[in-house]
This record gives sequence, C-alpha cells and structure tokens, in this order.
Amino acid sequence: MARDDLLLPPEHRDHLAAFFEPRAAAVDAGAAGVKEGIAFVADGALAPSAGLHPGAAPNDDLLRVAETIATVAWSDMSTAFSLWCQRMVLEYLGWAPAGSPPHDLALPQLLRTERLGSTALASAMAHHVSGAPLPLTARRAGNALVLNGRVPWASNLFQPDFYMVTAVADADDGRALFVVVPGDTPGLRIAPQPSLLALQATGSSSAILDDVRIGVDWCLTADFTPFIARVRPTFLLLQSSFCWGLARRALTEARAALHGVNEVLRPDLDELEAMAARLARQIRCGVQDRRALPATRDAVQIRLAAARLATAAVALEAKALGGRGYVSGSATARRVREAAFLPIQSPTEGQLRWELSRSA
Repeated sequence: MARDDLLLPPEHRDHLAAFFEPRAAAVDAGAAGVKEGIAFVADGALAPSAGLHPGAAPNDDLLRVAETIATVAWSDMSTAFSLWCQRMVLEYLGWAPAGSPPHDLALPQLLRTERLGSTALASAMAHHVSGAPLPLTARRAGNALVLNGRVPWASNLFQPDFYMVTAVADADDGRALFVVVPGDTPGLRIAPQPSLLALQATGSSSAILDDVRIGVDWCLTADFTPFIARVRPTFLLLQSSFCWGLARRALTEARAALHGVNEVLRPDLDELEAMAARLARQIRCGVQDRRALPATRDAVQIRLAAARLATAAVALEAKALGGRGYVSGSATARRVREAAFLPIQSPTEGQLRWELSRSA
C-alpha cells in the first residue's frame, strides 16, 4: 500500500528543513531569492537519471521529485512553486531533439541552475481545454519565427537569466506551436513585478513580446495536442505536491495547538488529516511509474482536491493559533496568504471545475 504522506524520508527532510526554514520569511518578503533554494535541491529533484536524450525528462523519478517539492513546500512555498516551474520546463525540454538549442544549450544551463525555467502555459492549457485563443502569434521570416503578443502571467522571469516555454499561434495557418524564448532575446520585455499578497520572490509578472525573433530550431514542437496530453498529468500532479506540502505543515501546526477550548476543532482536524492521507496515496500512485501516469481527468480531480485541502488546512491552523497566527509576520499568516493563491493559479478552481463538469 502506498504511504499516506508525501514527504522525503526523515534524514533528507531534516536536511532540507535546516536550509529552508531559516530562509522562509526572507523569501516571502522578497529579501532572499528562490534560485539558491532551487540549486540546493537540484541534484535530487532536477538531475537526469537517464542521460540527456530525446524523451529523457529530468528527473525521471517523478516520485522523488514530488516528494522534494512537497518537502520544500512544508517550509517555503515560494521556492517550492518556483521549483515546480523549473522542473516543468525541464520536462518540456527533455523532449527536444538532440542538436537543437533547447536540448544542447538551454537544458544543461537549467540543470546547472544557471538560468531558471518559466512555464508560461496558462493560455496553452486554456486553449487545449476550452479553445480559448492564444495571445501570442508567430510569423515565419526565413529561418526565424517572429513573435508578438503578451503572456498574461508567468513566473521565474528573472531577466535575462531564464528560458520561457510558451505556445504561439502560427500567423499563416493558425496551428499552435510550442516555443522556447531565452530571457535575453531582444524585444522581450518583462512588466514591472506587481506587489503580491504572497510569493513575491517568484519573479511573477507578464511578458510583452514585440517582434521577438528566434530561430525556427527554438520551436519545441508543432504537435500541440499530443504534447499537452503528454505533459499535463505531470504538470497537475506536481502542482498537487506543493499544495499537499503546504497543507500538511498547516495541519501539523494546528494539531500542536489543540488544547483547551481548541479541542472542539479536533474532528475537523481528523477529517482533514484523513483527506491528506488519501491524497498522498493518490499522488504517490500517480507518479510512481511515469509510463503509467493517471488519466487527465483523474489528475484534474487530484489537483482540485489538493488545493481545496490546502485552503481548508491553513484556515484551520489560523483558527487553532488564534491571535498568534493573525500577526502579519507569523508563519501562519504567511501560509494563509500562500493558500489564497491556489484557487487562482492556473488552472484556476473555476477552470478545473468547469473541465470536470464537461467530462463527466
């Protein structure tokens, strides 16, 4: 039977906590960065286990990746989120053909965390699920693609040291293509970072592309639907992992505060802990064998449940901690703010529920 938690074994868990716990408040405030944390776990969460070749998606051990993301989220949700972004871009680039710039240039730099990966696929996911138009277009100019439009929202946009993977509509035939855009490409502009409720350190903003020219060999694939179908379960399950890590920490803090009048909250805590155990088993089973990833609908259900669990868990922690948790600089208040992001992160709760209603 699958374990009912999603954390790394204790010795690895303690090693990560010793690094991330003292940094979490500074990262949340934007006074420390996420890149150092991603580099700290790179060997375990990002390094390829099967060499760099077409179809090798670093790291092939998705269970270890999910455990690492969940364990980082236990201490530092911002870095866990940026780690997820990095890992997903590696997933996409793992399918680039040998000899192409995404494979030979971008992938090694990302693995060494010299640059970070930005997964700007919210519009692509919406296009896949509901047919929403893509906000970026590409026209061909000899051996180049000229990109124009706007990415409404993406993260890890630390210019110039990132690679952004996004989808564009071919101006000639309307086909959707996946492209890789280096962060130092002329014409690529990142809007000033807005002041966020949480996750300020994740380099999140919008990107404007004004006649951005990339070589045609920076096109990752023109097989839009098969590619989305292939990467989307991993996308959703690894998102679920940071939701789970945040939830599990909140439930642990709530349990420690269950004394006196707070004993009345114990049934609520027991119910949420049982839900967390079920979800951990589902995520573990889902990522155990990347050759047998769950159907997309199942992954969507897990992702929706994980975000709801996190929201409920931090609300319970806040109730149990009382005034201590209401202090703006407390870890409890930070987790409340971080959980508020999950229903609006792409895919949003509304999108997930709409998709499930259409596929019933």
